Amino acid sequence: MRISLVLISSLLFSFSAVCQDSRLSKMLFFEDVTYPLDVLLEEISKQTNIEFSYTSELNTKQYIELPALTGSLKYFLNEIIDKKAFKIVSKGNKIFFVGIPPSDRRYSISGFVTDAATGESLINASIINLEDRSGTISNNFGFYSFSLRKKAYKLQISYVGYQDYSININPVKDTSINIELEPRTILNEIKVIANKKGNNINHQFVSTSSLSSEQMKNSGVLGESDLFKSLIQFPGVQSSNEGLGGFIVRNGSHDQNLILLDDVPVYYSSHLLGLFSVFNPDAIKHVKMIKGGFPAHYGGRASSVLDIRMKDGNSKKIGGDFSIGLLTAKFNLHGPIKKNKTTFNLSLRRSYLDLLLNGILELSDTDVNAGYYFGDLNFKLTHKFSQRDKLFFSTYWGGDLLKAKNIEQLTADNKEKSENKIGWGNFTNSLRWNHIYNNHLFGNTTLILSRYTFIAKDKKSLRDENEDYLENYNYRFKSGIRDFSVKSEFDWIPDAKHYLKFGMEASLHHTKPGSELYRNNNQNEQNTSTDEVITSKEMILYGEGQIQFGKKFLLNMGARWSSFIVEGTYYSTIEPRLSAQYFLKPKWSITGSFSQMTQYLHMVRTSSLSLPTDLWLPVTSKIKPIDSFQYTAGTNYSFSQSVKLSAEYYSKLSRNILELSDDSYFQNTYTNWEQAVESGKGWSRGLEFNLSKTRGSTTGNAAYTISKSFVKYPVINGGKTFASPYDRRHDFSININQKLSKKVDCSVSWFYGSGLPITLSATNIASISPYDSGSINSTPIFSKRNGIRLPEYHRMDFSINFRKFKKHGIRTWNISINNLYNRQNANYAYIKEEVNEQGSKQYSIKKISLFSFLPSVSYSYKF
Repeated sequence: MRISLVLISSLLFSFSAVCQDSRLSKMLFFEDVTYPLDVLLEEISKQTNIEFSYTSELNTKQYIELPALTGSLKYFLNEIIDKKAFKIVSKGNKIFFVGIPPSDRRYSISGFVTDAATGESLINASIINLEDRSGTISNNFGFYSFSLRKKAYKLQISYVGYQDYSININPVKDTSINIELEPRTILNEIKVIANKKGNNINHQFVSTSSLSSEQMKNSGVLGESDLFKSLIQFPGVQSSNEGLGGFIVRNGSHDQNLILLDDVPVYYSSHLLGLFSVFNPDAIKHVKMIKGGFPAHYGGRASSVLDIRMKDGNSKKIGGDFSIGLLTAKFNLHGPIKKNKTTFNLSLRRSYLDLLLNGILELSDTDVNAGYYFGDLNFKLTHKFSQRDKLFFSTYWGGDLLKAKNIEQLTADNKEKSENKIGWGNFTNSLRWNHIYNNHLFGNTTLILSRYTFIAKDKKSLRDENEDYLENYNYRFKSGIRDFSVKSEFDWIPDAKHYLKFGMEASLHHTKPGSELYRNNNQNEQNTSTDEVITSKEMILYGEGQIQFGKKFLLNMGARWSSFIVEGTYYSTIEPRLSAQYFLKPKWSITGSFSQMTQYLHMVRTSSLSLPTDLWLPVTSKIKPIDSFQYTAGTNYSFSQSVKLSAEYYSKLSRNILELSDDSYFQNTYTNWEQAVESGKGWSRGLEFNLSKTRGSTTGNAAYTISKSFVKYPVINGGKTFASPYDRRHDFSININQKLSKKVDCSVSWFYGSGLPITLSATNIASISPYDSGSINSTPIFSKRNGIRLPEYHRMDFSINFRKFKKHGIRTWNISINNLYNRQNANYAYIKEEVNEQGSKQYSIKKISLFSFLPSVSYSYKF
């Protein structure tokens, strides 16, 4: 009987809801005219036979202006009735307008936070209600939105490095307020973005660190500030061996880091054997590093996210700077094309090592010509159509080129000219449209093109009797990846305690493992040409919500659905995400998170150096995507607004990670790479500590990580567990910045890391060569993978700046020394065989170091 009553009640409720919906969906027509509200309601009653009931609180004498159109009753009621002040209730043939008490009415406050001097949007600026310390922070485009009840409030807007701004507000309707913050006059203040002055509802609170362009100026090499050198000051972010480039996050490999430049993936991130990153600090506005507790709108890699945002450009006036160092020259120009409407930012950087080397070779009167250079170009254009619509176009080109040319005298009459070139680089583009649909909903739609290319060329030509060079040999190898994507996401802030983000992304990947062109006109060899392109499709849907419970508890939960189709193989994954923060006291909080990440692209590393021969390859029917599962737990304590201490524990499991098998060689990798790699599992766990001081004449940061990482493959190392190639047990860094005066400041950094594991042969055996029966080969035997560790890594860097303030700008001389005490850090080791005077063989381990004591000086001028 009880079940029957429940079913009958459910049916009656459903029927009532359907009837109510049918009444509100009745179509009405109005002419383009202005109506008093009471006349308008009478006209609606005539067209629908519906009666209206309301109190005197409703101002029926106000005039309502409607365009000539046909629409539903629900549409017109939403247009003419203030839903902040009245609820619309439909019962039977009547519609009631029920007044909401003024104390319960909520109005949205929204707008943009910008730099008053340049017009640049400020990312993660804090907007705090001083009454209850609630509030929000601005998003990646400076937009903010939150709700307040109908009463008087005092709001405080703050951003480290800028003067705080306060405003009194008594909202009676949804209000748009754009805020400009004045920069402080203190030079070289380290900016720690998202200062926690309140319990911000959309604050990324777990395993997240941020950098500004000013902070990057304190870390670099050869007088050149560098992003990656700044990142390794964070706990859990470790440097690789010298020459390897990139960075390691929580024992994950380099390819497991998702690097985004204005939402566009960047596949190759280093110049000059990893000495420099490809990101010019002059073009960067804000950098966010996420190591765990990943929000659902990020994905595609298994280890970390590095979200880089380029500067929009000064909307007030033309400005810029240039600098010249021992290795590179840079130039930056930014300003308005149309004041407060259209802005641009252009940054150029180029090394000139090739010019110096060519000059030396010309003076030596040799037929050899060689050189190497790298260059970067960043350009961003921003146009403001209205307060609700903005268009952004950003592009980046970066490349490296190594070339050599030689002329050899073969005989008295014949010469052979050989030309070798190796080039690689990134080309990224994004076209983005921002639209504010209303005070609660912010939309962002982006078109993306990304390309990474590696090309190697080897060409030989013979000179004939007429002294013309004719090609007789040509070899070309090319690999790379190209992406076409469309992405649309929305930020919805319904009230002060909820923040929702949702969106979709579709991508088309063209991966070229390796194409070859081979021609030889001198020998009876068949010319060959191979060109294989692997096409794959990716579709992503995601949604996340951040909720505030009271004043102490924040919860972010979401999920990401991804699918990947390649050569008839289909993969689909749902990735849950959960992060939480609880304030035990206003200055003391605890955090926790769980996240699953899926990666559909693999990088097969083929060298111990940072070389572009590493290949990006998609999953196949045999090679499955990487799945990473990570748990974190941590605590944060603020001794003051300037001094903060944090500690965090993480545990991570990774499945389907790849490793080259024992008998694989690079020259066969691109043709049959599925047989050249093995799939296995990886485990890592660690404890991270960070102590920072961000204000005053002395600032700095100290970070320590203790971690362990190991892997297991079914057929490698006899199926036994062994240390991961990224297992750095101890990692410590300390950075101190000192303002000596308004014109002089200096910084010193020290880094220490346990040696990374490597694989060396335990013994050699003599064997007959399969190519020459009379020859004996010495073949190495590897007893254990990663069974030997390199010596510990440590170095000290020092930098000092001398500034002079001139009429039209600031001149700066920088003197820096990398590896101050000339530590010979080993990048690579091998076993060397030597024969002594008695004729017996002796073996020793030899270590190779790349970069030692590197002093430099640079000159820059900012105007």
